[in-house]
Amino acid sequence: MSLSVLSPDAVCSERMAARRVIEAFENGAEIDDATLDRVLGLRIAAVEGRLDTLALLDRYGVQRFDQGDLTYEVVRAFHHALAPEIHSRPDLRLLDLGCGYGRFGLYGAILHNLTAHGLELVAERADEARRAAAGLGLERVTFESGDMLQAVWPAADVYCLMNSVLPDLLPPVVERLRAEALARRIVIASVSTSNRAFADADWLRPLPVTAEGVAGRELRIWESV
Repeated sequence: MSLSVLSPDAVCSERMAARRVIEAFENGAEIDDATLDRVLGLRIAAVEGRLDTLALLDRYGVQRFDQGDLTYEVVRAFHHALAPEIHSRPDLRLLDLGCGYGRFGLYGAILHNLTAHGLELVAERADEARRAAAGLGLERVTFESGDMLQAVWPAADVYCLMNSVLPDLLPPVVERLRAEALARRIVIASVSTSNRAFADADWLRPLPVTAEGVAGRELRIWESV
């Protein structure tokens, strides 16, 4: 059924079904990523199948345009670590830089009614994330396509940078985050190569992350000081 003919009751039903599955996952149920994508309305394989690597290379050049959405194990660990912030600040705003298909924002909106914005380089992925958010009636979640090095960033309290920037292009992103931190306290979550850059920043201090597996090995969270 196309989104254009979904009734408000049908959208609400889709959202409630997604919440039940996510709550089960939160409580330890073994649910694979494909199932979680499906209940969120994401058709990642179908979209990726229509993308052409050479066309992406021509369009985005030296940017990191490969599909790198992290597993829901990492998404869950992130939201567990963020829960105290969310509970104490219901107006919390998340900006996911290089959001891919928007797993972090969609999951958080279903679980916590989180306000989130995703910025994704590849337009087709941002379009799919927008379609999924609309299908679930998530009015507090938005997505746009754009280059995070040049795009205007909406004000946020929590920033995700999940290995979406090549190491050589990371310094200006870190500098923009430092500028945001001069204006207000911010929280930054990252994985992989960006962890090293943030670990060396004297304007950040680490926050605890309790997780096992890849999430425990890779996910790091900092707050500005």
